[in-house]
Amino acid sequence: MKKLFILLIGGALFLSACASKDQANQEEWRYLYDMGLSAFYAKNYSEAIAHLYKATKIAPEEPKVWNALGITYMEVEEYKKAEEAFRMALVANPEFSEAKMNLGILFFKTKDYKGAIKALEEAIADETFDKKHMAFYHLAKVYKELGNKEKYLEYLRKATAYNPMFIDAQLELGSAYMDAKKYGEAENLFNALISNNFTMPNVYLNLAKVYYETGRLEKAKEALRIVLENKQANNLQKAQAYELLSKVLVEEQRRTVLKRQEILREAKKNTTVKKGKFGIQIAAFSTKRRAENLIKRLSKKGLSDINVVESAGIFKVIYGNFETRRDARKELERLKKMEIYGFIVEVD
Repeated sequence: MKKLFILLIGGALFLSACASKDQANQEEWRYLYDMGLSAFYAKNYSEAIAHLYKATKIAPEEPKVWNALGITYMEVEEYKKAEEAFRMALVANPEFSEAKMNLGILFFKTKDYKGAIKALEEAIADETFDKKHMAFYHLAKVYKELGNKEKYLEYLRKATAYNPMFIDAQLELGSAYMDAKKYGEAENLFNALISNNFTMPNVYLNLAKVYYETGRLEKAKEALRIVLENKQANNLQKAQAYELLSKVLVEEQRRTVLKRQEILREAKKNTTVKKGKFGIQIAAFSTKRRAENLIKRLSKKGLSDINVVESAGIFKVIYGNFETRRDARKELERLKKMEIYGFIVEVD
């Protein structure tokens, strides 16, 4: 009985020691993992890799440690090591969709588009995965590289649908709409971002491009003014804003010139240029009836374009409407041969 008691005590002590060791290991790898992430976000990748690598040695069964190590290797373009780390994460947990997504992103970076599509689609198929928007976003990028514009737009839309606050995908979708000349969709997207308080310079700059392409120059200038007055705008954004503003002003000037030319054309079209015209006065009467009787006789001789012009009670019979006096004189000579006499007068 005494021996059994001693054995029980020894076993309990052993289990307690193992538990203490496991707890210490847990604390150590978590500490190294946290330190690694802190270094990663501070962009100190050497330190991040050192901490995370040590953490994998202590807790090789923890997929998130391998995943974090893979992401860090990917940042420093150690792509082979990154792939090994992501695969170790999936060995530890074959259902770890974040590692599948990151493996897909890695394949995209290394131009293995077939592998990227497979890995990203596997991540998307997991209904419990809370980063589907990122997987759709990178799948869109893969199809863009493959030249499939329809799937590129489709997956960008899905990325923004799954997370409307995913600004990178929103901006890229807006640019894709503009490249496809779908200016209405682009305008709606950028205005929706602004209404949701995404008022960064890039949004207004893209909106100004939409307005310029659709000919709304005043709206384009207003959007560009907001960019140039925004203290958060960087030098590149300001340079792009000034370049677009120059195009807007040139287009305004072009429109002004065209408008003036159109006004001049209309004025010329609607203006009657008065020229000096000449007729031949054949006779003058005190009554209109006598003048009309003469016209009937002249018409029988083949003359047309004869008018009665009344002036101060006198009714003049005027024949013809000639552009020049010379033309009128020629006609007067012809009339004389017909024994019709008259003289040249100016007519309105």
